[in-house]
Amino acid sequence: MELSVPPSPIHLAGLRQATRACLRGVASEAADDVVLALNEAATNAILYGSRGGQPVQVVVHVNHDVIEASVLDHGPDLPTQPPTDADTDALGVRGRGLWLLGRLVDEVRLERVRHGTRVTLRRQMRPRAG
Repeated sequence: MELSVPPSPIHLAGLRQATRACLRGVASEAADDVVLALNEAATNAILYGSRGGQPVQVVVHVNHDVIEASVLDHGPDLPTQPPTDADTDALGVRGRGLWLLGRLVDEVRLERVRHGTRVTLRRQMRPRAG
C-alpha cells in the first residue's frame, strides 16, 4: 500500500482504514499495533513535519513474517531517538509518541532523507513477548 496523505489530521481515519484493509489476514494483535503506531507516526509527520502543506507519504508492506511501514514528511528536523522505559518519568506531554512507537513495534528507525524525515516501523507478525 502506498498513500499520499494530505497534511491535516482529518485524513488520519482514512489512513487507519486503508492500513487495516492492507493488513487483512494478519494476526489482530500485530495489525492493531501497526495501525496504532502508523497513526502516531503520521500524526507527528502532519503536525510537525508537513512544511508548506506538503502531503505525507505512507508505505506499508507485508513480507513473509514482517510488516514494514514508513512515513515520510517534508520537515526540516530529525526527531530525537525514542526514549527508554527509564526515561518515561521524565517525559512531559510531548515526546511520548516515539516512546509509544517503541512499545508497539519491534524496530523504529528515524532517518533524515533528501526530502525530509522518514520514520520506518518494523513489526514481526508473531505475538510479542511480555
